[in-house]
Amino acid sequence: MGDRTEIAGTMDASLIAPPPSFADPARREKLASAFGDVDGIFAAFRERHRIPGVAYGVVVDGELAHAGGVGMRDVAVGAPVDADSVFRIASVTKSLTAACVLLLRDEGRLCLDDPVAAHVPELAELRYPTLDAAPMTLRQLLSMSAGLVTDDAWADRHLDASHDEFGAWLRAGVVFTHVPGIAFEYSNVGYGVLGRVVANVSGRPARAFAEERVLAPLGMSSTTWDAEAIPEDRIARGYRREDDAWVTEAPLADGALGSMGGLATSVRDYAQYVGLHLSAWPPRDAPDEGPLRRSSLREMQQLWRIGPTFMADGDADEDEEGSDAEPPRAGRWRADGYGYGLTSGLHEAFGRVVAHSGGLPGFGTHVRWLPDHGVAVIGFANLTYARASVPVARGLDALARAGGLAPRIPNPSPALAAARDAAVALYRAWDDEAAATLAADNLFLDLSLGRRRRAWEELRERAGACIEVGGERLAGSLRGTWRLRCERGAVDLTVALSPVIPPRVQTLLFERVQGDGEGAGA
Repeated sequence: MGDRTEIAGTMDASLIAPPPSFADPARREKLASAFGDVDGIFAAFRERHRIPGVAYGVVVDGELAHAGGVGMRDVAVGAPVDADSVFRIASVTKSLTAACVLLLRDEGRLCLDDPVAAHVPELAELRYPTLDAAPMTLRQLLSMSAGLVTDDAWADRHLDASHDEFGAWLRAGVVFTHVPGIAFEYSNVGYGVLGRVVANVSGRPARAFAEERVLAPLGMSSTTWDAEAIPEDRIARGYRREDDAWVTEAPLADGALGSMGGLATSVRDYAQYVGLHLSAWPPRDAPDEGPLRRSSLREMQQLWRIGPTFMADGDADEDEEGSDAEPPRAGRWRADGYGYGLTSGLHEAFGRVVAHSGGLPGFGTHVRWLPDHGVAVIGFANLTYARASVPVARGLDALARAGGLAPRIPNPSPALAAARDAAVALYRAWDDEAAATLAADNLFLDLSLGRRRRAWEELRERAGACIEVGGERLAGSLRGTWRLRCERGAVDLTVALSPVIPPRVQTLLFERVQGDGEGAGA
């Protein structure tokens, strides 16, 4: 019943590239040099927005490398915030619920394309907005594409709804703004339904399943859904601001909607969960220690449904734009949307970015990590809907300014490296027989051997002999471009291997770099 099939056999070793790795030996030191700036960013955020307390942390390579707190976790007693203060994290909870669904999927106990009603009987008679609508699936709930109407304001005040009450709502029907599967629409009720799926399929309350299968293996002993269980000397109390004063928000009890936003945790504890997600990168042959498969963690972090610019909206603080005290941001967003319990996007400076915000009466939270950089920033605040995404984003910008956010460098497969070397040898001394041995069956149909030889002769005459090879730019382990430094300029060499075994060269391009200067140093 699961989505996965185990594949027997092994891949040709020549096609397997070593995992990407960090090239800068001073990377950790450069990141650490920015921690003082991160402290200042969160302190300024807390002061500017008059927040009782803010806790934050920087995770590097799965470890909490730096953490701090400013302000008070409890105003009445003046108790300070630190990395062990326990905050409600609101919708940042959602990825844990998604992880539980994928755990059950990986065990073959459900399929992500199952109709939701197969696991939640209360929805068996659900009416859809049109007669041609297909039943909503678990995958659609996970990716916020089931069409259920956005419900933030309503859901935040119903976190403590009983399971019987929630069941009655589901039997009465839920409200759609789209038919399932055609558009993004953020739904807390949808994640409440997923919590019910976890409970019904596992035979245990969703929170108990999550505690046993995820939290306990990660050692997250300070993480709970029960606000009353948080120790008095560690609880971060939630506040709203009224008439220039902080007013305590009474915490809502855990209930049927706890799976959408009821979790409470500390920066130190939550760093373990963030570290789990970072550990999924890069894909590799090392033992998969869990508690969730690395492949499933990567699946959660993919962009499955294009949505509004979640992360871009959170980065800008209109009151602070243009301030001389605030350095410019490192880059802008290309696209983002929703994965499984996580937002996911592409950033022009950072590449892949994964994140989520949370907001409840009394709290505002945000976490953001860079899978290819092994770095995350966490921010928790105890003020209603505090925009913790702002200092988190600026914290990453500070790390980038320190020079520590260089991504892992990919490696070519042995087969591609061998093809590159053979192509460089062809540039240095063309040989028809060597070219034919290298070529896939399409290569000389696309451009004949004779024409390729003549094009090489013209290029070789203009650029001269190759002095050295560098400037590697890989588009995967089987395709890449290299810069050849030649006597009278530079030449870009592009090689791509064919999709069948044994792989041969399907693309071979020598292109003189336009505008490149003359001479050996060009």
